[in-house]
Amino acid sequence: MIELIEAAKEGLTLIYGPPGAGKTSIALRIADRLANRILWVSTTEGPKYLGAAAKRVGANPEKFAFLDFPRAFREDILRYVTEHVNEYDLLVVDSVNGLSAAVPSLEKAVHSVLYQISHDKPVILVSEEEPLKLHYIADNVVHVWYKKNSIGHIIRYVQLEKSRRMPPSPRYIFEILDGKIAYLYFSSGMHTGRFVELEELGIKVPAKSVICITSSKTTKVLELLNRIKNEALFLKLGPWEAYTGLELKEGQEYQAKTFHDLFKLLDLIASRKITTKYLVVSGLLNLKDREVLDYVFYISACLNYVDYVAISEIGAPDETKRIQKFCTENIFVD
Repeated sequence: MIELIEAAKEGLTLIYGPPGAGKTSIALRIADRLANRILWVSTTEGPKYLGAAAKRVGANPEKFAFLDFPRAFREDILRYVTEHVNEYDLLVVDSVNGLSAAVPSLEKAVHSVLYQISHDKPVILVSEEEPLKLHYIADNVVHVWYKKNSIGHIIRYVQLEKSRRMPPSPRYIFEILDGKIAYLYFSSGMHTGRFVELEELGIKVPAKSVICITSSKTTKVLELLNRIKNEALFLKLGPWEAYTGLELKEGQEYQAKTFHDLFKLLDLIASRKITTKYLVVSGLLNLKDREVLDYVFYISACLNYVDYVAISEIGAPDETKRIQKFCTENIFVD
């Protein structure tokens, strides 16, 4: 998020992506961090909706002048902006596609009016597609998108793809929680150099490690999990049975029906409302290979707040090896 805000401080920023991806939420958060007087011209939503959306991402609605231009009055947008933009510190047009029917050429309108304004103050344009000509005009380009994976989780992404002032950013996974936008990114240094003896598992590993516990036999996995269950929180990535036979306490098992649920759990762990030595994760084998990395990002973030993540899976060695490559230590019991 820091890169997005830093890039948008100057010039014209284009935020594009499909409907429902979170573009407006990202734009609200960036604008709130950059200015105190914001002119927000909307061709899609009214002031009431936008005010509530601002609160939902932790932005202050009082900073914004939300103006809604119905289709019949969109030809007045550029004139209004030109006459009133000097009263504000930052301009947002959401969605800029709404101007298309009101001007002969969207690209010319953006370049001749909005891009010129961006020489004096930041301008943010939100688009429901990637107009290539606007991509070339913009000083900064932010892509916001989502996908639904094979276990039904919808995952949102945001990335600074282009900036004339700084390098592109990593791809972030993000989610909207009450009063904030939370982000995940991959940390390559998940564990430390200090080795710790884990007598309950019979291994010696670096602190902050990811441990794979796998077997082709359910009883073997449960035997190892029983050794750590009193110091563990058990997370399953879906509705299937994963920990039957462990006799867990109430609240010790957490089911993530959505990726949003994972963010809520991480927020509880980060705020110390839930504390645990081990976070045991099951269900990664139900994902396609290219989808697993999103959950590795999540595990990386969890290791900031728990001692160890234990990935628990049941399958043959040739099945579990695609998960084991993400682990510091692999325990396969047959």
